Amino acid sequence: MSTLPLTLDMILVLLILATTIIFSLWHIIRVDVVALLVLVLIGITKLLPPDQLFSGFSSEAVMSIIAIMIIGAGIEKSGLALRAARWILKIGREHPQKVSTVLMFTSGLLSGFMRSLGTVALLLPVVSRITARTGMPKSRLLIPMAFCAILGGTLTMVGSSPLIILNSLLKNAHQYVHSKAVSGFEPFNLFSVFPIGLVMLLTGIGYFVFWGKKLLPEEPIKMVTSGTTKDNFLKTYNKGGDIFELKILPTSPLVNLTLREFEDRLDPTSSILAVMQGTEVHFPPLRNTVITPNSLVAIMGEKATVQAFALKNDLKLYPRLTAFAETLHPVRAGLCEAVLPPSSRLVGEEVRELHMKRNYQIHVLALLRGQTVYHGEEMNKLSLRPGDTLGMFCAWDALADFHKNPDFVVLTTAYPREEIRPQKIWFALLFLVLSLSLIVWGGFSVSVGLLLGASGMVATNVLSMDEAYNAVSWKTVFLVAGLIPLGLVMQVTDTTDWLAQHVLNFPEKMPLWVVQTALALLATLFSFVMSGVGGDYRFGASCLGFSPTLAR
Repeated sequence: MSTLPLTLDMILVLLILATTIIFSLWHIIRVDVVALLVLVLIGITKLLPPDQLFSGFSSEAVMSIIAIMIIGAGIEKSGLALRAARWILKIGREHPQKVSTVLMFTSGLLSGFMRSLGTVALLLPVVSRITARTGMPKSRLLIPMAFCAILGGTLTMVGSSPLIILNSLLKNAHQYVHSKAVSGFEPFNLFSVFPIGLVMLLTGIGYFVFWGKKLLPEEPIKMVTSGTTKDNFLKTYNKGGDIFELKILPTSPLVNLTLREFEDRLDPTSSILAVMQGTEVHFPPLRNTVITPNSLVAIMGEKATVQAFALKNDLKLYPRLTAFAETLHPVRAGLCEAVLPPSSRLVGEEVRELHMKRNYQIHVLALLRGQTVYHGEEMNKLSLRPGDTLGMFCAWDALADFHKNPDFVVLTTAYPREEIRPQKIWFALLFLVLSLSLIVWGGFSVSVGLLLGASGMVATNVLSMDEAYNAVSWKTVFLVAGLIPLGLVMQVTDTTDWLAQHVLNFPEKMPLWVVQTALALLATLFSFVMSGVGGDYRFGASCLGFSPTLAR
């Protein structure tokens, strides 16, 4: 094959490529702005016509990313992600490293059959749920999961685009190498690469378990909390502190007491938030609930006070929340406040007549009137006056409903407002499975399969169209769409072939390991700027066609 000369267009492409790498590595400007600048530079230099310059915005990669984000939002909104997160946390026993390992195994195995894009679409909202419940930094779960999804693609011949392309090249090798030596190449079967892929996957998991975790970003744990902090609440209402989980031992004097009698024995600064009997969680618990042996209770209070109460009443104090970890997690419930306006119809009513727990699923902990705070029975017997402020604890979805009550003005506004639609879970699961099945077994492209799943979720009201728009990270879309033409222009200007011929033009007796190392380095370099099947196919053809050494 004749040697390609270095042209002016190639030099311009290499300069743009070098500028992109420098700006991206040193974070001189935002990466999405870098991508847009790449488009501008390619357009100014007229390396691509306008119809190809903006082709990235309609590419399969960009459409797949948009569809993945919408599908992820649907999985989250339907509650499917919540169920998967519970399963992973149960297996990992909520230990961060164990949970991360389970995620890595899951993503790796799934990627062997549904590609890394499908795996990410399935697991991304699950990771969001796990981080919301446990407070684990998202990057310390997502980065290992993403790498293992890529490694898992090497388990089968359908797990990644390069392996699919490899089989295609082997079938049609005669088109690239005019030699009888290669005309008889046989394609690989489905599990031909499984031993290699399994070693790669296990190596990747082992790396993140024993060493890679040290290199992951150390993000602070970001807990979503209400606008009313526990310190301010304790100062204002003389109620609050941390939440503790205790078990009622059979020998406890609290056995067979009602919750009302239980609360009478508590320190005034402490409160019972929830009770679990068997598998049933009472949140908030009614005051006539009878405390049975081996029940679990969640008490909010100062640590020393709760420890002393547990010791006195033969209760087992757990080091952290387990049974109530999800119910009372700050992302789902917390402290809040509401005030009674002068126009309220409840003025003159006694607090106990409101039946706040039964009617609104809200636990009133204290009432502030002027500078005086009331608790317990004293509070329950009070007749409400305009300006009375209630200090409460409840689930955020209950508070969202309580906002609509005209008899109260809710003062707490900074809390998570999340609408789960469990009645749509089967629609979400149906379109997720359908889209992935079309990709894996139906022969459809990734973008078409994922867009079907995304449009199906919108059509069945798993999420609205506005929610679908909001689910898309447009920064990511512009980043990918802006960089795709850089890979295209490398092919159009023959820069790819020029680089390949200089690296792959080996002497006749070059050692095989040198050839393999050079190929690996060149493929890695190209993967920085080239995406999609087209780039992989062109480089694979170059590998077969440029050197007699490789052909042999």
